Amino acid sequence: MNNPYLVDGPTCISFSGGRTSAFMLYKVLEAYDGYLPEDCVVTFANTGKEMPETLDFVQACSENWDVPIVWLEREIKRNTEEKPMYLYETRVVDHETAARNGEPFTALIKARRYAPNPVARFCTQDLKIKAIGQYLREERGFPNPYVCLIGIRGDEQRRAAKMHGTVAEFQERHLPLWLDGITKEDIYEFWINQNFDLQLPNNNGTTDWGNCDLCFLKGLGKKLSIIEARPDLADWWSEQEQTLSKAVGKGASFRSDQPTYADMKVIASDQGSLFGFGDDESIPCFCGD
Repeated sequence: MNNPYLVDGPTCISFSGGRTSAFMLYKVLEAYDGYLPEDCVVTFANTGKEMPETLDFVQACSENWDVPIVWLEREIKRNTEEKPMYLYETRVVDHETAARNGEPFTALIKARRYAPNPVARFCTQDLKIKAIGQYLREERGFPNPYVCLIGIRGDEQRRAAKMHGTVAEFQERHLPLWLDGITKEDIYEFWINQNFDLQLPNNNGTTDWGNCDLCFLKGLGKKLSIIEARPDLADWWSEQEQTLSKAVGKGASFRSDQPTYADMKVIASDQGSLFGFGDDESIPCFCGD
């Protein structure tokens, strides 16, 4: 069997900031004796709503494995001349300058005038996929499409079957962990034996607190559990819903089938210690783990 971690030509390793995609990066480095080919670029797209521990982990991977990671953020500005109304640009940041208060995400919602939701996941498209693609094409001269390595595991068969080898948003998506049969248990075992780790709970190989802290795609139980531990995290999400509700009315909620974030904060504080939280299934996202 060919090594699934060997790349051919211009390639992007999409690092979400979680343990799974970090493991994928490690395996690619291992395949090349610790040094990536010149045309293999590691990117991390920051929405401003990642946990601080995620940002620290991205930096730790870069330092411990001596690998350059390009930090990207979407910058959205009002067009003062003609249409389109807003201009979307991608800028390079780093651990020190990366947004930590949701600034890129807030700007996107303001430009779109409605909240992303399970049907219209434009946050993933605009803040991550398009940001990465714009940088690679304009700054690194990558072709269209370019090969993108995404951290989907071997135990995510349904997601993998839909994604591997397909082309979308300028990406030809390649899933080396799936090809290698890597499971979340393998991810767990790897990280408990390393000299550094993501400082967020490791739920047998998955990280409930990973990616955007209270992403609307996470199951209700997961969100309530996080809010119970950190009620302040609900404030940004609640503020977006309330601002949109005043401005446009419709499209103000991230999930029409779940309570608002303001209500979730009340539920978590009033009922969590009495009843605990069950969990509906989280919806997979490009962000990975």
